[in-house]
Amino acid sequence: MGKISLYAPIAYLVLLLSSLALFSTIYRRRKVRRLVGLQPWFGEHDSRDIYLSLRAQTSPKVPEKMLKAALLRRATEDVRRIMSLQESKPALAELHQRGAVGDEIWTRFLAAEKVMDAEIMECAGEANLIKPAWAQTLFPSAAEIVQNSRIRERLAQVPELQKEEREKWEKVREKVLSELENENDTAATETEAKKANKKRNKH
Repeated sequence: MGKISLYAPIAYLVLLLSSLALFSTIYRRRKVRRLVGLQPWFGEHDSRDIYLSLRAQTSPKVPEKMLKAALLRRATEDVRRIMSLQESKPALAELHQRGAVGDEIWTRFLAAEKVMDAEIMECAGEANLIKPAWAQTLFPSAAEIVQNSRIRERLAQVPELQKEEREKWEKVREKVLSELENENDTAATETEAKKANKKRNKH
């Protein structure tokens, strides 16, 4: 009886630790499967694929000038995606904390950040292989291209926005004029009615 009571806590502890280890293994496997099944945050990275295909081409060998241009385009897309992540993160984090955004979306976002960190490192390494220390100026140049592109996009939207504002103003103006005309008609009708009443009272 004493032996049973002595070994029972040990057996329970072993069973508990085994269960925890099994649960941990199953949880990690499910987490990996879930991460593998997640859709990427961004679409295909065409500029990266084009650069890699040009770099791998040996017959004929791609001129360095063309390779630099392809890598700059790749870096520009990288900067555009990094900016998008940075701009989206505060609002997305707040929505996730409130429960308005699910764990899957938040996990996809965090995975996208890690993917882009690795992509930036790889792109910088490629730049330095083509020309030592080129990465130091590559990304500022790419950021400038992105900013100029955004400015052009906003300027292109100005005429359309102006048109929308004019249409809204015309609608408001027509509504106000219509209301004023109705008020004038009502006032004129009331005035005529008062005059007619005065005439009847005199007679």
